[in-house]
Amino acid sequence: MILLLCCSSAVAILPISCGSGSSACTLQNYQGIWYERALCGVANVAYPTTEAELVAAVASGVQQRQKIKVVSKLSHSLVRAACPGGSSGLLISTSRYDSRIVIDSNAMTVTADAGVQLQDLLARLAAQNLALPCTPYFNGLSIAGVISTGSHGSSLLGKGGAVHDYVSGITIVVPASREQGYAKVIKLGKSSPDLNAAKLSIGVLGAISTVTLDVEPMFKRSITKQARDDSTLENDVAGFASRYAFGDINWYISQKKILLRVDNKVSASTPGEGRNAGNDPAPETNVRQSRVREENFMSQMNASLVCQQSLNGVENRVSSGDGLVNDRSNTFRGYPVVGFNHQLQTAGGCQNTALNNTRSASGERLTCYWDPDVPGQFYFQTSLAIPLSRINEAIQDIKKIRDGMDPTKLCGANIYGGAQLRFIKGSTAYLAEPEDSVAFELLYFRDRRQNTPRLDQDATDEIEQMLLKKYKGRPHWGKNKNAMFEDMGSRVTNLAKFLEVRQRYDPDGYFSSEWSDAVLGIKQNASVYRDYCALEGLCLCKEDRHCAPERGFLCKPGLVFTDARVCRRS
Repeated sequence: MILLLCCSSAVAILPISCGSGSSACTLQNYQGIWYERALCGVANVAYPTTEAELVAAVASGVQQRQKIKVVSKLSHSLVRAACPGGSSGLLISTSRYDSRIVIDSNAMTVTADAGVQLQDLLARLAAQNLALPCTPYFNGLSIAGVISTGSHGSSLLGKGGAVHDYVSGITIVVPASREQGYAKVIKLGKSSPDLNAAKLSIGVLGAISTVTLDVEPMFKRSITKQARDDSTLENDVAGFASRYAFGDINWYISQKKILLRVDNKVSASTPGEGRNAGNDPAPETNVRQSRVREENFMSQMNASLVCQQSLNGVENRVSSGDGLVNDRSNTFRGYPVVGFNHQLQTAGGCQNTALNNTRSASGERLTCYWDPDVPGQFYFQTSLAIPLSRINEAIQDIKKIRDGMDPTKLCGANIYGGAQLRFIKGSTAYLAEPEDSVAFELLYFRDRRQNTPRLDQDATDEIEQMLLKKYKGRPHWGKNKNAMFEDMGSRVTNLAKFLEVRQRYDPDGYFSSEWSDAVLGIKQNASVYRDYCALEGLCLCKEDRHCAPERGFLCKPGLVFTDARVCRRS
């Protein structure tokens, strides 16, 4: 086992960088900046390639009494789940632990090393005419990272939309006594109650070695995008979720419009070779210019201009195919778009060109729209899972917030496609949602300059706080601002049982950190109170100094949900 003290990368999209000749390394997320805007330093980094090397890495960290965290190739989470804390911790990268994919066609399972990328796992399954029905919409994620953060697609069909609910086995490396060699391997199967803790663990139980998932015969999907007004949305959501196997909804709240993804399962023999090209590589110039346009709109704080720019967004998405193409010629010719499950469920490819420094025919580097080295998109991302039984009431309340404000409010949320509604089944995983839910997700512009107010901040914050407080929204473990991780015990299936398993597996907390202790409610609240903290998503404001009083942004109650506390320009 080799511990690499220095691992500087030629490509900024890689998350780990180390100074030449130094043992001090830093970890960043895929956007290049953590929510806290603070560096994540580590003492050293291990790159295991086998389970034996993974065990040795954990043992080394335990023997040295280091905090230990595991990170995937791209570090595709906005939260600090992979940061050990301090600067003396050990980081274990699974970027080279990705060689084994074992398919058991009789048992209908696949077992993969922790670092196997979703794109490779799905391709290997497809070669055997097998499918993992639901995955996230981006395929550049590791399988261990996907389940550890509760990543999901959209479905109430079968096992549902969350990948962790397809897990039927896990091997995990946990701390051990000196007599046991400081680390040991625990194997969990379907009959083990601890699997409900390990299959969604936010990385605090130990280092996942392998994951076993249930799969099914390959099938195709048929997708049609439809636009309409939102007048009956609150009454239609539950029926839509049950009618379409993999459907989702984008809600352009300010425009009173919705974009429906009518997405159903069809036979594998259905004609069609469609795919999702939504994360295909883009030239650096396009990435840079896209971000510059966003910054120009937002720097003016001109809501009318932003509304004007986004006015035709819904119709344009429908007419263009919204990233879907009908065949291998990469053209959209109309709906429905039919293709194999793995080709339409996920999108990717930009990460491969960025990592390989691939160039276009004109010589320009190709990359992803979020590449921090360009720099590209930079945004807040909030995802709160609301019980399906209460979504009707929640949508009505959001409409009241919208209708009680200036008509230009909330146009800023349209830049990244409005609010997205996805569907997730209730889960036995202790840190998951206990009942069928609607994941309500918002992406909105974030300024690269810290402590800077944003357009429509009061409106989006009021909606988020209402969903969090009134509707007991469960925040996605890999996306949300610190302020959203409030009273998690009342939001998940069984936090007490999860913490009991954590105490047995890692009683000294080697795999825990200040961030995980805070979001799990072990030692402190996740919110951080300081000047401008509400602008950075670190707190819900209590005082004007938490906003930007010198710019006229003061801490005020919500206009409709008056329990909210938001930064509003006076």
